[in-house]
Formats: sequence, structure tokens, C-alpha cells
Amino acid sequence: MKWQAKSNTTFRLPTCWQEIQQGEQYRKLLEQYFADWFPKILGYHILYIGGLSAEIHYELPLRNQMVICPEIPPNLTALYANRPDHTLINAKITELPLIEKQVDACLLINSLNFCQDPHQLLREVNRVLTDDGYLFLSLFNLCSPLLFKQHLNTKQHQALPFRQFIDWRILDWLALLHFDILDYQRLTTPPLPSCFSPLSVIVAQKRTYPIPFTPQKVRFKNQQVFNVAEICRCGEI
Repeated sequence: MKWQAKSNTTFRLPTCWQEIQQGEQYRKLLEQYFADWFPKILGYHILYIGGLSAEIHYELPLRNQMVICPEIPPNLTALYANRPDHTLINAKITELPLIEKQVDACLLINSLNFCQDPHQLLREVNRVLTDDGYLFLSLFNLCSPLLFKQHLNTKQHQALPFRQFIDWRILDWLALLHFDILDYQRLTTPPLPSCFSPLSVIVAQKRTYPIPFTPQKVRFKNQQVFNVAEICRCGEI
């Protein structure tokens, strides 16, 4: 396994769960898990990165939901055709065309598994998230039957190579970006036990801590103490 974060290989981000083996089952598991977290979002702007994130759908009234993909497939165009609160943006996921601290929540559903530069992607997510913004992230679990696969595509779709990361690496990267990990677990698909589940999920919240200024100790010079005898001697003169 290659341990470098940035890869020399170019990966293609899948446009829908139908491209992935057992993709529909994975999507339902993720929707069920994240359904308990979405009501906690306090804000107006929600960002979905990649086609897999875009298909994790919830009814969120009064929310501006943005989808950023390197290519806009017909399935997403049809999915969001009659939803005026959804915006499709064609852009690189490592160069998000958004200003800083604009997004209140971000879905990064298995996008790191198909990203050439995951560090840059996480930096961009951190840049556009507001203070205390939520990050909902999922990965393919390395310790699962997926370990022995090089491609995840079904027979009807083109080859879909992917990357695999150990969970603690992603948790460490998030800690370096000052994210608090609110929840981390693995989603089980029967009949596999939890330790061999194919999906890992992370819920994190961006924290902005003030600079810990250390007050400098003020050093006073020793003041000369008058001697009573000297004062009396000066008075005699």
C-alpha cells in the first residue's frame, strides 16, 4: 500500500451509486445514519461534493443546497430539475469556487476514495466551512472485503479504481485542521460483523480557537529604599 497522500494516478469521481457494486445498499445505510445529524445544522448553505454526496438526499426546507462535481451527469440534472433550492456547479473539487466561511455543512461522501490530492480537498472544505460548521464524511473501510478489490464498478460501467485509507489517518488530518470529532463508527451490512463493515462514517465540527496569548510578566526594577539615618544626615547638612 502506498502511504503518500497525493497520488500520481488520476481518479474518476463516480457520478452515482449505481456505478458501484452494492451502491444502493451503501446509500441507504448512509442516509439512515446521517438522518439523525442533519436537523442539528444551524445555517442556510449546505454543500455536497461529488455525485455520491448529491444522492444522499433529505428534505431540508429553507436551505440552499449546492452540488459541486467535476462533471454534471444527466442523472443529477434530472434529480434536481424541479428543485429551485438546489444549485449544480461544475468545478474541480480541489478548487471550490466559493468564498471563505460560506458553507454551514458539507457532505464528503466517499469522495476522498477517488481524490488524487485528499489533503487539498480537506483544506478546501475547511476554508469554505463557517466556524462550528459540520462535516459529514464517509469512507470505504480498509479492513473489509474491499481490501482485495482494485475496482468498484459494476459490469455495466467503466473501470472505477479507488484509493483506500486507514481511518486513523483521516481522523489525524481532521485534527490538524482543528476539527472536533463528534462521532466515528462503522456501518454494518448483514451478514458482515461490524469490524468488517465496508463503510466508515465520521461527523466532525470545525472549531476556531483564539490565539492563546500568554501574558508577559512585567518586571519592575528594584526601587531604592531610603534609609532613615541617611535622611536625617541630609537634614543636618
